[in-house]
Amino acid sequence: MKPHDPHRPHRDKAADPGAARPAGWRAEAAPHGGRPPGTPEPAAAPPAEAAPGAAQAAAQALLAAKTSECEALLDQLKRLAAEFSNYQKRMERNFQEEQRMAVRGLVLDLLPVLDNLERALAHAQADAGARALETGVKAVYDQLAAALRKHGVTPFDAQGQAFSPEHHEAVTLVPSDEVPQGRVAEVLQTGYRLHGQLIRPSRVAVSGGPPKPDGENV
Repeated sequence: MKPHDPHRPHRDKAADPGAARPAGWRAEAAPHGGRPPGTPEPAAAPPAEAAPGAAQAAAQALLAAKTSECEALLDQLKRLAAEFSNYQKRMERNFQEEQRMAVRGLVLDLLPVLDNLERALAHAQADAGARALETGVKAVYDQLAAALRKHGVTPFDAQGQAFSPEHHEAVTLVPSDEVPQGRVAEVLQTGYRLHGQLIRPSRVAVSGGPPKPDGENV
């Protein structure tokens, strides 16, 4: 055994890497690029979470957009339905009007027959010996007038009425003590309506009022 040399530096066994270690001890190498052995495991980052209520807000916005779109489509559908309903009603009115006025030409051709029958009745009534003729002509007149009434043809009375260019056709102006000025003094040809609409105006003589004294300007 060598004697202790007081001039030899002292070695600390604890700092000596070759110092005695427990049996079975084996140094572990630090993983590549990793932390040294014994370093605690870093805490895992918490998963990213959506902002609170963001998904619900997006769903509500989508629902509002779809609701607005549905309301616009429903409003458009209602307008189309109303327009179609009005179109149907208008076409139905036009069809009915065409049906009512389909006989207009025929009626206009038959009205002169009534005019001639009226004249024949007037002459027969003036002749005391033509009573039988009057009865026969009146029967024909009544039959024809009834047939026309069945199809919506009706005469209208203009005698004594205020002159109206819409319903009357003035043929002449006559003085009259009995009929006020501006009113129908005499009906020269009866006016008729077809289903309430004027088909032929009355031809009339209009009263000019009482006769003017001789020498007075008319």
